[in-house]
Amino acid sequence: MKTDYTPEPSAGVPAAEEGQLIADAGTARRPETLKRRRIDGGFVFVVVVALCASTAVWILKGPERFFAVLGDDAQMLVDIAPKVVAAVLLAAWLRLLVPQAVIARQFGENSGLRGLLLAIGAGAIVPGGPMTAFPLAVSFGRAGADSGTVVAFLSSWLLVGFNRAVVWEMAFIDHSIVGWRMALCLPLTLLLGLAARRLGWPSVRMGDDR
Repeated sequence: MKTDYTPEPSAGVPAAEEGQLIADAGTARRPETLKRRRIDGGFVFVVVVALCASTAVWILKGPERFFAVLGDDAQMLVDIAPKVVAAVLLAAWLRLLVPQAVIARQFGENSGLRGLLLAIGAGAIVPGGPMTAFPLAVSFGRAGADSGTVVAFLSSWLLVGFNRAVVWEMAFIDHSIVGWRMALCLPLTLLLGLAARRLGWPSVRMGDDR
């Protein structure tokens, strides 16, 4: 006897998403968007440490020293705030200008060794500090790059850093030492990217893009 059965939509799940299952450590679950909380454990930890440190400075060094440090920190915040805003805007614009399909194809989990090598090359030549590298990494991760290419990109930026090596390292250290350091660090960036893929680290897609 044939019976037609249509499952009822799950509570809280849009009808368009019904039946869309993805693998997750041997199980099946519906895809969901992870939303980063503005106040999480890391934020609370930093605030607690900052309050403890400021209290210690007030007690041990006095109010004058406390306000002097506070003024220096405020000045540093004013100096770096425009750079942070510019880096975030740059990452957002690049994400809109470069089609998501292209990013997913070139840097996604199916990009293979070529995607990791492209990420390593990009990380090696990206100028600027963390205010440039991290917004770019998050932006490309949200657009479709997998965790392996993101790890390779950040590792290359941190360990190789061609721009930093030319501007800073070669000004103080013998060129041959800098060259050997970069040559030895390059394989590590590839190994770290491969390890991230092998370990099955979660995607870096975080936040609500709607």
